[in-house]
Amino acid sequence: MKIQTILIVIILIIAWFFVMGASADQAEKKFNLNLQAEGIEMFEIDCGAGYLKVKGVEGLKQIEVDAALVTKGIDDDDLEEFKNKCVKLKLEQDGKKARLISEIKTDFTVSSLFRQKEALIDLNVRIPKNLDLEIDDGSGSIEISGVDGSIEMDDGSGGIEIADIKGWVKIDDGSGSIDLENIGGKVTVNDGSGSVKITDVGDDVDVEDNSGTVSIYNIKGSVVVDDGSGDIVIDGVDKDVNIKSAGSGGLTIRNVKGKVRK
Repeated sequence: MKIQTILIVIILIIAWFFVMGASADQAEKKFNLNLQAEGIEMFEIDCGAGYLKVKGVEGLKQIEVDAALVTKGIDDDDLEEFKNKCVKLKLEQDGKKARLISEIKTDFTVSSLFRQKEALIDLNVRIPKNLDLEIDDGSGSIEISGVDGSIEMDDGSGGIEIADIKGWVKIDDGSGSIDLENIGGKVTVNDGSGSVKITDVGDDVDVEDNSGTVSIYNIKGSVVVDDGSGDIVIDGVDKDVNIKSAGSGGLTIRNVKGKVRK
């Protein structure tokens, strides 16, 4: 009985250390970066873990970045040293391009019995509305709105929401839901897994989806879908619909003015 009691006490102590280690030493450090946008046509963003929010602002003359370095398992006393050694955060101009780099070295993580160090960088970005965007994102949610230029994105994981874009949108995504609304130009999506919803597009839509529901509504151009698995719903297309592959799942097509091939 005494041995059992001792074992229970040891287990409770270890569990307590794990809980305390998971919640302790969480810290946040904020940064502000600005760059004049005169002469800039393209804005490149290369970012790792953390969310990314980009908003086009009418009349804005510069690129403004509010960044938050969020860490767990790193003492406040060590945060500045960690930032200097392991964090790369810079906003710079290269000819007609501006480039934002936000990354954390992958070799910083050190596990112990009770705690593991973690870090990410959350980004809130405001840009002039006319800029084109080119984004290479590791993980974390993405929200983009109010951009008059075009968007090309290579995303690892995390949900994507894009709305009110005048140009075209091209997305190559690993996993996570995709929600596109009110896009003026052509939409091209290559998605590994996760639902895809596309609404109100002024040009053609081309979707290649491995798994997940595909929903497409109110398209002024043509629609092409190549789907591995998951339901497909298409409603409201001014031109043709071409279903290259429907895989497994239901298929619903309504209100198409052109031809339907499947």
